[in-house]
Amino acid sequence: MAADAPSEPYLLTGYDHKALTLSHTSPSTVRMRVEVDLTGTGQWVTYGIYDVPSAKGLDHSFPEGYQAYWLRVIAESPTTATAWLTYR
Repeated sequence: MAADAPSEPYLLTGYDHKALTLSHTSPSTVRMRVEVDLTGTGQWVTYGIYDVPSAKGLDHSFPEGYQAYWLRVIAESPTTATAWLTYR
């Protein structure tokens, strides 16, 4: 992932329980911005900014019933990153 380049969007709508795990392969902490498109119209807003530690990753559970159409992740520095969404 190039610095400041958004990931492909991930579908987020239609699930009541959602969790996100962010990880990367860089040797130091990487700041990642999670953006959501609330209405499905391409208007992206920042959901949160996370400092993701090296070799540990970061887990985030969305509030129950939280709804947005799409989610994408942007790293502030070049890295190989994974955004893993879990739905139930």
